Amino acid sequence: MDTPEIEQRLLTAGEEFDAALAGLGLDAHALFWAFDKDLGHHVLVLVTDFFDFKGPLAISKALFRAYNASATPKEIDPFTIRLHSVNQPAGEKLLEIVNRGWSINKVDKRTNKLIGPAIPIKSVESGDLEIRPNWIISVRHSPDARKSTLLSRRWDRFQRNINLLAA
Repeated sequence: MDTPEIEQRLLTAGEEFDAALAGLGLDAHALFWAFDKDLGHHVLVLVTDFFDFKGPLAISKALFRAYNASATPKEIDPFTIRLHSVNQPAGEKLLEIVNRGWSINKVDKRTNKLIGPAIPIKSVESGDLEIRPNWIISVRHSPDARKSTLLSRRWDRFQRNINLLAA
């Protein structure tokens, strides 16, 4: 089965979701759409170090509160969000994929020179997910791990902002 292209309204909603999260205080390491071959539909993948700090349940609860308070776009159902850690193999692999260059060059093995123009990569698969370059919403290029004190302050800010909107 061919992977269906994502609807433009979801790409736009993903960008709005990214901006909403940033405004609330969650700056994702990566946010992108992927096609889940097992489920048969697109999912929004969120890679964050909050995953290790607070866990996926706390993040999910916060995302649902933000959704219910209309702080995030209604097109992004919290059930379609797949959470990953920056520090676990699956999250590291996904970050590696979205940070990559989306083209390859042929190289002459004798001279080590490039042959012809770069060839664009259409998609990459990781497990049950297919990722395409035009589905990537944001990637933070910060290799440094944040300290727990900074994570704690950022998480508290994120929670406080959601609670203010939900009140």
